Amino acid sequence: MNNANQTAQKFLQQSAAMYHNSILSGWESLYQRKRQKLFLALRPYHVSGHGLELGSADGIMTEKLLPDFETLTVVDGSQIFLDQIRTRITSPKLRLVHGLFETFQPEQKYSTIFMTHIIEHLEDPVGVLKKARGWLAPGGRILIAVPNAKSLHRYIGVKLGMLERIDAFNEQDVALGHKRVYAPEMLRAHVGEAGLNIIKFGGLMVKPLSNRQIEKQWSEDLIEAFFALSEDMPELCSEIYVVTTA
Repeated sequence: MNNANQTAQKFLQQSAAMYHNSILSGWESLYQRKRQKLFLALRPYHVSGHGLELGSADGIMTEKLLPDFETLTVVDGSQIFLDQIRTRITSPKLRLVHGLFETFQPEQKYSTIFMTHIIEHLEDPVGVLKKARGWLAPGGRILIAVPNAKSLHRYIGVKLGMLERIDAFNEQDVALGHKRVYAPEMLRAHVGEAGLNIIKFGGLMVKPLSNRQIEKQWSEDLIEAFFALSEDMPELCSEIYVVTTA
């Protein structure tokens, strides 16, 4: 393994170790709800067969995806995250691979590839998207989700002087090792450069405040109302997603 890959895997281990204690602390319930909402938004676009999840975090999405596929391969650079998955999921359909996406060597083609909250971390997102396109079975799809630079809360952060620009890094971006904050235009451009076609663009939750403020201060009905706005204002949502084909 070269020095760059060693550095990347070391950071992934450090980030995984602090994931629940620091990054998710104070908004765990909203985090769980957002993952469920994203799963439900993307589920109609699953192509049954063999699935590939690039980046698992703690396996919450992995657990939701597994029943929909004959097999599910999960690739992650953090052994900590993969060990967490092993403690929560026991299934002969699940294959866990410790390694970087850039060096992953698939053993088969995949009907659906998931890259949720992944490409904002990559040095060369277009290069990895091109690789993933080559791993698709005929008729397969790649489902991608990223945090949105044009989220309403980022515009408010600029007005308050908390961010210099809507695409500037906040503390959580730094802690998670983000390389960029995607606006819808950049996401569409990178997907197009990789030779992929978008068949669906959507958003998840219009969010005027931070996750911790929402969890602490908002009622259940208010949270649901702002999730419901996703269909009306996708480009202002805190997360954006695309469904793509080769």
